[in-house]
Amino acid sequence: MLNRCSTPLTAGVRWTRLAALLVSVVMLGCSEAGAPDSESEATAPASSSAEPVAALPATVADLLPEGAGRVLVLDNCGACHAVACSTIGQRTLARWDSLREDHHDKASSLSEADLGTIFAYLSTNFSESQPEPIVPPHLLEGGCTPF
Repeated sequence: MLNRCSTPLTAGVRWTRLAALLVSVVMLGCSEAGAPDSESEATAPASSSAEPVAALPATVADLLPEGAGRVLVLDNCGACHAVACSTIGQRTLARWDSLREDHHDKASSLSEADLGTIFAYLSTNFSESQPEPIVPPHLLEGGCTPF
């Protein structure tokens, strides 16, 4: 077999080209095999018998519902621990109050009003009466301090 320069190809080059061609054919076949047979099949609704799967949050911001204190939590709580740690454990109001007292010295750069807003937000959205969110492990990297 000759290449474009009229130089004989080595066995290694021939096998490499053959492998590349084979991979291309297999990839094309796989993409066609997964395609719907008709347009109606492509637009058919999914079966209603299956439970919808909730998407996992991609960022810590996705864990936090809107509300007064959300931005303060995002901007301040990650200085000492993963912010997502605040969303798990579903603490009682008494426990949130205790944590707030413990944070006076740890969050000395925050005003009393901001600290109150943060803990009001957390105790409202992540209390024992709220379902615990599913937090992907990558959002807990760095660990949670014992709360």
